[in-house]
Formats: sequence, structure tokens, C-alpha cells
Amino acid sequence: MFNLSSVRARLISYYLLSVAILIGVSSYALVQMLALDRLTETLDRKWVVGTRLLGEMADLLSETRLAETRLALATDQDQTDRALAAADGYIVSIGYQRTAYGLLDKTQEELGLLAIFDREWSTWAAEHRAWAALSHDPRLAMSPAFQLRAHALYEIVDDTVDTLSTINAAGAAEAGARADNIVDTSGTIFAIVVACALVLASWVTWVIHAGISRPLASITKALSELAAGNRDVVIPQVDRHDEIGSMALAFEVFRNNAVALEESQALAETLARYDALTGLANRRVLSDELNKALSRVERGDASFAVLLIDLDRFKPVNDIHGHSAGDFVLGEITTRLKAVVRKNDTLARIGGDEFAIICELDVDGRDLTKTPIALAERIISAISAPITIAARIVEVGASVGIALCPADGMNGDALMHAADIAMYRAKQAGRGTFRFYEESMDTELKALAALEADIQRAVAANEIEPHYQPLIELSDGRLLGFEILARWHHPEKGMIAPDVFIPIIERLGLMSEFSLAMLRRACIDAKEWPADLRLSLNVSPRELSDLLFPIRLLAVLSEQGFTPNRLEIEITENALVADLETAKTILQSLQNVGIKIALDDFGTGYSSLYHLRELKLDKIKIDRSFIQSMKDNPESAKIVYGILGLAKSLALPTTAEGIEDSEILDRLNKAGCEIGQGYHFGKAMPAIEASQFVCKSRGKAKLLVA
Repeated sequence: MFNLSSVRARLISYYLLSVAILIGVSSYALVQMLALDRLTETLDRKWVVGTRLLGEMADLLSETRLAETRLALATDQDQTDRALAAADGYIVSIGYQRTAYGLLDKTQEELGLLAIFDREWSTWAAEHRAWAALSHDPRLAMSPAFQLRAHALYEIVDDTVDTLSTINAAGAAEAGARADNIVDTSGTIFAIVVACALVLASWVTWVIHAGISRPLASITKALSELAAGNRDVVIPQVDRHDEIGSMALAFEVFRNNAVALEESQALAETLARYDALTGLANRRVLSDELNKALSRVERGDASFAVLLIDLDRFKPVNDIHGHSAGDFVLGEITTRLKAVVRKNDTLARIGGDEFAIICELDVDGRDLTKTPIALAERIISAISAPITIAARIVEVGASVGIALCPADGMNGDALMHAADIAMYRAKQAGRGTFRFYEESMDTELKALAALEADIQRAVAANEIEPHYQPLIELSDGRLLGFEILARWHHPEKGMIAPDVFIPIIERLGLMSEFSLAMLRRACIDAKEWPADLRLSLNVSPRELSDLLFPIRLLAVLSEQGFTPNRLEIEITENALVADLETAKTILQSLQNVGIKIALDDFGTGYSSLYHLRELKLDKIKIDRSFIQSMKDNPESAKIVYGILGLAKSLALPTTAEGIEDSEILDRLNKAGCEIGQGYHFGKAMPAIEASQFVCKSRGKAKLLVA
């Protein structure tokens, strides 16, 4: 619907009105011009031409009559012949003029007069011809009766022409008057239209100024004041119901938002300096406080320590109990930390489960480590106390790194870096403890960085090789296959233990690439072995959270022509904690193509029985720590026997890791353990030795048949 309250609609209506006026004036002008053109054409074709023709006819009639007079007065034959020739010429010309005049448009009156002319002229012309025939007899030519008759006819014809000329002149005058009237009327109308147009233009200009320009100017002025900081300015025109009103209302909303923003700016500034979850100072405040503390140290007023706290065993709280439980734990730990720090110390949360403390120290010559040690011990003790979440109890710990100022640095970044290195060393020392920063730690950290670079290079260059540890059927000593184990001979440092480089590979995000490379090389090595020998591959937690892992793994098997039912995947319970549903999906897709799944290190995870219930496993592996301590620790033996009994009730085969002597082998065999591996059967060996082991255990003939 066309809403005239809209500025756009009004402007369009003004435009359409102007166009309508222009079209009307143009149409009227065109009509008048056409009428004037017709009058001009009439004047040109009838009145002007008619007047000229009639005038010429009147002149020719006079000349004809004059020639007849000369004919009557001729004294000799020569004069008679010349007068007669002149009269005949004039008569012919009058005939031409009459014919031309007959072609023009004429009124009924003119047609009547023209009929009289034609009749009388015909009579005159006939009598003239008769007179001309008698022109050799002067007596007849000079007859007064003839002269009177000719003159009477001349006067009739001449009067008729004069009357036609008069009528023609009157018509021309009337046409001219009409043309003048058209011009005058058009001029008057144009003057009126121009006046109306000027009035309309003035009115439209006033309307635009009053309804658009002036309101916009007032809004612009208000906005300028708003931009200058005047938040009390009133935005005009907000009560209008058109585009300007909408714009004014939008600016009013903007003004209100600006006021609200300024009112909340102080609050936002406060929130920007404190952690939303715990209410503690954040990294920004910690940096400011560090700079203040450094300024006091430079003046010699005080010294201080930086304590960096990282929670131990916090990730399983989030993974098992959920993030809400993790938030509750962080809140409880914050309360405990507040209780152990002094009022003049700065406590801040700087990361997910990281906290930092600036601890002021006295400079009276006492041991500067005493205060931070006491604080670190209080922190570790407070955090390690159990935390109750609903009906559940969780336990976390803390590793603390300590850096002293000025001993360990004179800027905030250096001190935080030193405390971070010390905290990392505390975690390496077994967690739940503290360490002071030492320069050697930095050296060790640099060495670790160099080792990480070497590992990246080694993975890319395939320097880390697969070794194979035999899997033996305990009942008859038959070789069932091999577990793939990674071994790395560093070109400078010699053999590097897997528990050193494997965690680094996983931390660098290279585990998937590395595992598939190990599998590919193992498939190539296994092509020479009997087709019933299986390979067992360990996979990491990262791979059990990647839905594309089964596709990449099957691509390697297909590429090497290794059937999936010859492969067994070993997983740990730690790999299932992060996302059990995704892990279930991945494992199910692998089992669907014939790959077996074994639960490794059974009994050491978070909830072994829960995973046995949730997952359709094909085998469980008893952790080597229980096997190797069976001789000396009766509790370990009970655990092993309990696991074997549970596995038998679930119809799950079991593999015992770490079998190193025949006594343990006998006890496991009697208890019903099906498969074993360990140094008693053979260490992890390269591919050549594994092939020799196969030949020895199966016999060369059997190998050749396979």
C-alpha cells in the first residue's frame, strides 16, 4: 500500500505531480501548435494564394477592357491587330488564373459568385470573339451598343472578382484573428502554468525544507553533540512515522546503548581484570603486579617469589565427571588457595588449571627460600585433600614451580618462564611436589626442544623402526604372531627408550602418521611369514578420537595386501576416557572388517569393568606390573587370578605381558591364561631376527609352504 506518510512516497508524489503538469502543458502546447499550423496552412494555401490570384484576375480584366478600348479606337489595321492580340492574350491568362483559383477551397458563397463570374465571363468572352471577328469593319467595331454591352459585362465580372477578393480578405482576416487568439490564449495559459509551477516549486521546496532538510539538520546537530560526549542530548523527530523517524529512533537507541555502555564500562574493566569462574585476578592483573613488584626490587625495598601452580590429575575430572564438575573443583581449589596465601600476596588464575602467586619476601638477611617453601607445602597439602562432588570423591594434586627475584630474573616474562620450567621439573619428579628454578633446568629444557626436533626429523625420515615381540600360545608354545614395538637408534645418542620418544611424538601431533608408518613397514615385513601369524598394533588416544582413522588404517592394509583379520589393535583405557562414544564408533567399524580389539594394561585404568561392559572387546592384556610382581607380592597374584577368572566368565582370551621366567609361566598356564609375551620367549627384535624366529618356531618347510 502506498503510504503518503513516507518521505519516499511524498517525494515520489511530488515527482509524479511535476511530470503530470509537464505532460499536460506539453500536450496542450502540441494541440495549439497543430491548430496554428492548420490556420497557417489555410492562410498560405487559400487566403494568400486566393487574394493574389483574384488581384491578378482583376488586373487582367482591366487590361482586357483597355485592349478592347484600344481596339475600338484603332485607326488602321496595324493598331487593330496589336489591340486584338493583346486582348486575346489577356483573355487566355484570365482563363489560367480562373483555373488556378478553382483549385482552392471555397465556401458556398464563393462558389455562387464564381458561378456568376463564369457565366458572365463566358458571355463577355463570346461577345469579344464575335467583336474580334468583325474587327475588319470599323463601323461595327465602333458600335456604341456593342461597347455598352462589353462594358456592362466587364463591370459584372469585375464586381464579382472584387466581391470574391473582399470575401477572401475577410476570411484571411478571420484566420489571422484566430491565429492571434491561439497565440494570446497559449501565452496566457503558459503564463498561468509558469506561475503555478513557480508556486508549486516554492511549496515543494518549503515542504522539503520543513519536512526533510530541517529535521535532518536537527538530527545531525544532536549527533554531533552525542559524538562530543553529551549523552543527555535529546534526539529530535523520534515521534515521526516515516524514514526520518525510523532513523531518529535508531539514533536514540544508539544513544541509550552508548549511555548503557559507559555505565557498564567500569564494570567491564573490572571483569576484564578478573577471572569469571573463580573471581581471581587474571594474567593482566598478574602482569601489572609483577611490574610493581619489580619496581620495588629496583628501589631495594623488597624481594619476591613467583609460584606457578599446575593441577595434577585434573583432566580426568573433566573427562569422567564432566566440565561442570571440573568447574566445581576449580572453585573449591580457589577457596583453598585463598585460605593459604597471605593478604599481601597476589593470587591469579592464568589458565585452565594453572594458578600463579606473587609472594612478597623480607630482605633482612634471612633465607629467602623459607617463605616460598612453606607456602608451596601449604598449597600442595590443601589441594591434595579429597573433594566431594555430589556423592563422588575426586582427588587432584598440584605441582609447584618457584622462581626468585632478583636471583632468577628482573622482568616479568623471565620470572614466569623460570617458574614454568621449575613447575615442569616438579611434574617430572612425580607430581605433588615443588621445585625451585635452576639454570640447569633451562639447559635441560633446551635439550628437550632439541630432542623434539630430532624426533620430528626421525619420524619424517622413517628412522624409528618397527621391532617385533613374539606372542606365544601358553598351552603348547606355538607362535601366534608379534606385537609391533617402536625402536629408535639416535645417530649420536644411541638407543632412545620408547617411553621417551613416544610421548613426545604424541604431544607433537605426529602419532597417527607414525602409527600408520609402523603398520605399513610391519605389513611389508610380514609378507614373508605364514598367513596365520597376526600383528598387534598399539594406538594412541588421539587416534581413537579421529573418525577418519579407520579409513586411513584400512587404506594401508589394502595398499600392502594385508588381510584385516590378521591385525589386532591394542588400546588403553586412557584412550577411552576423552570420548567413549567416538571410540566405540571407531572400534566397531574396525571390528566389522575383521580386526580384533584388545584392551591393554588391564587393571591400571579408570574403570576397567565399565569398559568391559560398554565395549565388545576381543581380548584383554594383563599389565606387566602385576605379572612381574606375582612372585613377591601376593596381592598382585590375587589381582592376576581375579582378572583371569573375570575374563573366563566373559569368554575373553587373555594375554599376560612381562613373562620373564618359567615359574610365572607355569602359574599363568595353570590359571588358564591363553597367551603370553615377555623376555622368557624373546625380546623385541628387528624384522630379520623375527623371520629367523618364525623359521625356528615353525620350521623352514612350513614357512616355505605358507
